[in-house]
Parts: sequence; C-alpha cells; structure tokens
Amino acid sequence: MRRLIVNLTVSRLSARSLAGFALGVLLALAPVRAEEANLRRGIGVAHAMAWAAVEPGPSRSFVSPPFADSARNLGAELKVLRRAGFDFIRLAVDPGPFLQFQGSRRDRLDDLLIDRVKLILSSGLSVIVDFHPSDLHPDYLAEALTRGVDTPLFQSYVRMMVRTAGLLEQLQPRNVALEIMNEPPVAPARWQPMLEAAYKAVRERAPRLTLVLDGGDEGGIHGLLALGAFAKDPAALLSFHYYDPYQFTHQGAPWVDARYLADVPYPASARPLQQSLDASAAMISASDLSPSEKSRAKVDARQRLEDYRRSAFDRGTIAQSFDRVAQWAKDHGVALSRIILGELGVRGQGEHIGGARSADRARWIRDVREEAEAHDFIWAAWVYRGSGGFALVRDEASAELDPAMTQALGLSRQ
Repeated sequence: MRRLIVNLTVSRLSARSLAGFALGVLLALAPVRAEEANLRRGIGVAHAMAWAAVEPGPSRSFVSPPFADSARNLGAELKVLRRAGFDFIRLAVDPGPFLQFQGSRRDRLDDLLIDRVKLILSSGLSVIVDFHPSDLHPDYLAEALTRGVDTPLFQSYVRMMVRTAGLLEQLQPRNVALEIMNEPPVAPARWQPMLEAAYKAVRERAPRLTLVLDGGDEGGIHGLLALGAFAKDPAALLSFHYYDPYQFTHQGAPWVDARYLADVPYPASARPLQQSLDASAAMISASDLSPSEKSRAKVDARQRLEDYRRSAFDRGTIAQSFDRVAQWAKDHGVALSRIILGELGVRGQGEHIGGARSADRARWIRDVREEAEAHDFIWAAWVYRGSGGFALVRDEASAELDPAMTQALGLSRQ
C-alpha cells in the first residue's frame, strides 16, 4: 500500500470525520470496477507496436530503436477511429524488445509505449495495452514464453508486466487497461499457474489497474471457461476471441489449416458446396505444390468444406456459443459487462489470395457484433490495418475504414 502523508491531527477529528476520511482513503485506493471502465466498442491496432523488426542473421538482436517509423500517422488514424464511433483501442505490443533491451534502451522503450498510450488517451479513446507475442523472433514466440512458471523467460515476462503495470497505473485509471498475454498457446491447465503468478505480481504492484485476462487454448471460449479463479476481482475483464468457423474466417490464410480453402460462404448453406470445392481446387492447382501434394491438398480441402457444410453454421450457432459464455458468467457471479470479446474478424479478399467475399464477411461481422451486444459483452474488432488480410481499412494505402465494415460494426459512416 502506498504511504499516505496526512497533515492532520487525529485528536482534533470527530468520529464522523474519521469515518469519512477512512472512506475517502478506501475509495481512492479501490480498483476501478471493470464495468465502469470506458470500454465498449474497440478495435485492434497492430501496426504501431506489434511487430518489432529483427536485424539480419546471424544477429538475434531487434532493430534499435524498434517501432521507429511504425506510427508516423497514428494521431490522424486515431481521429478516424474516434470519429467512426470506437471508444477504445486494443494496442498490440510485441514483448520481445521489452524483454531483450536493458538499461537506457529499455527506459526509452518504456517512454515510447507511454507516449503512444498518452496519444491514444488524448484522442478521446481508452486503451488496452495488449502484450501480443509475434512470430518474428524465435526466442520470444508465445510458445517460448509459456513453457512454465519457473522458466527464466517467463519470470522475465512477469517482471516486464509488473514494470509496465506500474507505469500504466499512473495514468487515467478508468481509461487504461493491461492485457497480460494475447492468446496463450498452451492448454488451460498448463496456462493457469502462469496466469496466476503473473496476475498476483501485477496486482501487488498495480492494485487499481484494470486487467484483461486471456485463457489458454489460444484465448478461445474453452480457455475463458477456466478463468473462474478471477471472478471476484471487480477490476478484471475476462476475455475470449471468436473466429468460428475457421473454414470461413481464415480461408486462404497461409498459416492455418484453411490455407487452401476459397470462396467459402457464410452461413454454411448460403451457396452450393460445389462452388467452394471448385474455387479451392483452382487455388491448389495454381500453387507451387508438387502433383502429389496437390492431390492430398484437394482431398483435405474437400473434407474440411464438407465438415463445414454439415455443421449448418449460422447466426444461431454464434448465439449458442455466446449463451454458453453468459451462463458461465452467471454461474460464477461475473457481470456480463466484464466479459470482453477481445477479437472478432474475417480474412477479406483485398490484395491477398483467397479470403471471404465482402458481403459474407460483413454479414458474419454484423452477426457476431450484434450477438456480443445482445449479451452485453465488450467487443474489439481485429484489426485496423495490416495483419494478413484482416484489416478493416479500405486498402493499405488508406487510413479510412471500409464502409461495409463500419456498417457491419454498427458505427458511423464517417
């Protein structure tokens, strides 16, 4: 507890004055209730601090200074987002440089982060600082960071979180939150002791700061359902990400199992299955795979597309998933306004190979957003720009949002 210096003589205070003073102290030190935080409709911003460049091999050092030119137009972009109707930014931050840099270089990195947080606040937006491991440096992958509570790297990660929490708590408490780790890649049972250790250390340093807690299993609903230990903290938001069904949301994405799927509709029965089969086969035929690999890829794509078709996935499926989250919250005494749908998004066509049709993409985003609001969840769309086809801007040369996406999110048309 902070030391309080009070220039009062207790003997001269009445019992009523003492009681009032004590209440004032307790309120000053009490955490901000998460549902009182200015967070309802958000968007992820990844291009500013999420991908720190690495020097050419064999060096294993991050380029210094990191993020130097990544946010050249951030002030103007924030005005666009505020004007559209978002009220908070989920600022994705690569933890790698914060773990690698020492001394004055680390101090300057902290200053950079706080300056960008202050810029967001000055734009009339709240901010979640989301430590978001990237895949650009092998030493700081999410898998490397989550190998156990007693590993040196995780202990360094906890120290980083504590240091950052102390800096953030000095800012506006109702407008700032800290997310301990984006999408932990391990099973909930393995992640739980690590999350508890990080949470305890951060809470001791920053008792009033709003915290966002992701569950294991890459932050999905299954991971959220393991977060009951944090139900009683009024300043904790409990997070899940939603990208179901992956055959639709991630179609054509080269880093997942849907890499060879194309023209996948939403809902599942919106168009004939043969259209998706033909488009996927054409994508595979045009790839650099060997003939045998192409044959196997076509068999795999057919199976995934047929599984999706049989699922009959539609808005009702989304509602059922969110009902499950809401029932869990009720069972654990968690206000629904403390549940945050931390990411929702669909890979669009744009300049990338594959991706969903614009009308299908907008319909899925609208349905998920409306179901989140119907359940009183906070939500944050993924992502403003960049990130492999998930961007919500018109195109990468523009700061303006795609009007179809703005409408799907129930926001202003600017």
